[in-house]
Amino acid sequence: MQDKQRNNEPYIDLHIHSTYSDGLQTPAQIIEAARERRLVAISITDHDTVDATPSAFQMGQDAGIEVVPGIEVGVAYKECEVHLLGYFIDPNNKSLKHYARLLMRSREERAREIVKVLRKKGIQISYELVQQKAQGAPIGRPHVAQVLVEEGYVFSSFEAFDKYLGERKCCDIPKLNIGLERAVEIIQEAQGLAFVAHPATIECCEDVIEMLVGYGLDGIETIHPRHDAKKRAFFSTLARQYNLLESGGSDCHGGRDGSLMLGTLPVPVRFLNEMKERLPASHPHKTG
Repeated sequence: MQDKQRNNEPYIDLHIHSTYSDGLQTPAQIIEAARERRLVAISITDHDTVDATPSAFQMGQDAGIEVVPGIEVGVAYKECEVHLLGYFIDPNNKSLKHYARLLMRSREERAREIVKVLRKKGIQISYELVQQKAQGAPIGRPHVAQVLVEEGYVFSSFEAFDKYLGERKCCDIPKLNIGLERAVEIIQEAQGLAFVAHPATIECCEDVIEMLVGYGLDGIETIHPRHDAKKRAFFSTLARQYNLLESGGSDCHGGRDGSLMLGTLPVPVRFLNEMKERLPASHPHKTG
């Protein structure tokens, strides 16, 4: 926020999670926080769902903030998980809605399996408690972690992941995997632009990006809390090398880590303008 306060340059945040997935803030609270931080545009990129889009879009219009329809899709690749961000998607697209339904069922089955594993270890929580915590949103491991904290089995979500839910722990149960190529296709079938999210978190990220470029990748998230200045420069260079667009955002989950990250990174509005220029002429969000 210091950069923004210093030069008054308009910024955007294109990576935000709401209560419709694993965030702590409702779309209304996100819009209000964006207004307070003087952001000119945001994108709510919930995991595997676009349910926040209609209300956020209308509230954004009322607040004078552009809301870019978005989604975040997770795909397993070898020993890691690759996340793709979709921007300017049509939330009513049939392929996208079918994918969202499949993932919802897969997440529910995964949560049930996680609860079974925990119960075998003497941790007596129920699937119903986890379901209640999700409040109708796609169920994820953070919801299980919240129940573990509230039931007194761990002191924090961090401890829950460290002991049970994290990578290579006893409850590391894979989700439905649609594959990298299909994930890009689904985003583009919904008239969206496909970006690889936080590439610094991906093992062999350069190989993954090269593969995704072959599948029609549109861009790279270059600005992210996990990217220092050196990594930002590296991924910007990689984007230019492959003629890819750039994106950026706080990956805000509503203060889950102790502070509200929304709008704290200097993501320039030119990223958004360049995305719009890349959209086909018939796209409803096309400008220029």
